[in-house]
Amino acid sequence: MTYQWKRIAACIALSTFVMGGMTACSGNDERNIIAASPTAITVTSTRFTEPTEIAVAHCKKFGRKAVSRGGVKLGSPAYKIMWGFDCVDP
Repeated sequence: MTYQWKRIAACIALSTFVMGGMTACSGNDERNIIAASPTAITVTSTRFTEPTEIAVAHCKKFGRKAVSRGGVKLGSPAYKIMWGFDCVDP
């Protein structure tokens, strides 16, 4: 293998590693419902999003309005946040 081909192969391997790592950290927008009842819902999300629409949809099923209690960072560094919402009468 010539020097140029080794260099190209190394660049491809490095870009695959870097891009794979970036998608693993920042591209995942998965949200999870931890607990839900007619009066409250707890949801985790990435630190870049607030799952308000999930809470609004959940509380709406019971004829209620979602009110945020805020979020708590999970881990160090915090890649996820756990959000709490109360379902209150409108």
